[in-house]
Amino acid sequence: MSEQQLVVVTNGPGELMGWVRPFLRAALQAAPALKTTIVFVPCTYATGREPAQAKALFPSATVVDARRYAGFLLGRKIEGLQRCAGALQYLGGDLFHALTIAKRLGLAAMTYKFSKRAYARAFARFFALDEANAAALARDGAPRERVRIVGNLVPDSVLGSVSRDRPPPGIGEGVCMMPGSRPAELKYMLPFFLSVARSLKRRQPCLNVSFAISPFNTAAELKAAVEGVADPAFGGVRGRLQGDGSAIAVQNDEFPVDRSEDYRTLARAQLVITIPGTKCLEAAVLGRPTLVTVPHNRMDEIALSGIGGYLHYLPLIGRPLKARLALMFERRFRFVAQPNMDAGRLIAPEMRGVLSPADVSTQAARLLEDLPALRAMGQDLAGIYALHAGASLRMAEEVLAVLGAAPGARHACAAAL
Repeated sequence: MSEQQLVVVTNGPGELMGWVRPFLRAALQAAPALKTTIVFVPCTYATGREPAQAKALFPSATVVDARRYAGFLLGRKIEGLQRCAGALQYLGGDLFHALTIAKRLGLAAMTYKFSKRAYARAFARFFALDEANAAALARDGAPRERVRIVGNLVPDSVLGSVSRDRPPPGIGEGVCMMPGSRPAELKYMLPFFLSVARSLKRRQPCLNVSFAISPFNTAAELKAAVEGVADPAFGGVRGRLQGDGSAIAVQNDEFPVDRSEDYRTLARAQLVITIPGTKCLEAAVLGRPTLVTVPHNRMDEIALSGIGGYLHYLPLIGRPLKARLALMFERRFRFVAQPNMDAGRLIAPEMRGVLSPADVSTQAARLLEDLPALRAMGQDLAGIYALHAGASLRMAEEVLAVLGAAPGARHACAAAL
């Protein structure tokens, strides 16, 4: 096994922490001597600090950042990307990159959740979240004998990092604010949520309100978001970050800041207020009632895939065009929070449109007044993902089985490409 190589392809913070972290933990626990390489491909949603975080999580792995991967595309020799026996697991980014690496290195390629009809014969395994995802992969041409339903990896990421000593679903204390980790999210949503927090404290002076900030955000970014001038379109407020970064002061109010990776604050919250993203799924796994906000206040700053993500750089017409495109994209979805999408019904309330802090604090206060409803919401959210626990081990076992037979699988994959 030590002579085999496993390459994992990924992109942003959500994919690294929610998919790569639990999968590689399980794979390395089963095969400690496994040679691993984590490759980050270009992504408009990335913070740039994912490679360093990956190295901290998996010191024995070779980590290739997006810049060095670009060199690999140009034909340069890159450590960790040498042709050898092994397998490749896609866990985020454009599928093109995963298949390009697999073909050049002669690896058996495997995908998770996503595929395309053009790649119907390219993957040795198609890992699915559930029956619906498996059916979607089959419609894209995935051979049924190569499809494996393993479950959603995020629950294992959360449950493998959080203390077992936590309150039951729907029962907790205080409010946890999660403004997001992307630069624009932190810049605009942190002052916005600070205003929400102040309003809640005025309504309930004894209410504990705290902020969970991603470890992918630097202290400088956090300080700039807290102490910079709030955008008038959001109506947020400025604050003052304590020297050690452990709290944010806004006039006479002080709000603790959790920068940990063990979901310490999130796991105990009575209510989570956040924006769409992996954090909604993480909160659901822990049974935390959630209020999801989708402000349309600055749609020109929304992160978009493809060329749309760069439209705001065009003079004059760029920002209005991007705002219109982002709004059209957002309106395509019945729900924006992943738990609601997965459940097929509205469990966690969603506030969509041009929002003010007062709008959000009013809705949050209403939710906090109805404890039975919060308990029911937490139980419903936790129930969505209860059966997915163990997905990382199921996937790792299958990948290691393919890895053991990598030469044969590799030739079949290469022929398909």
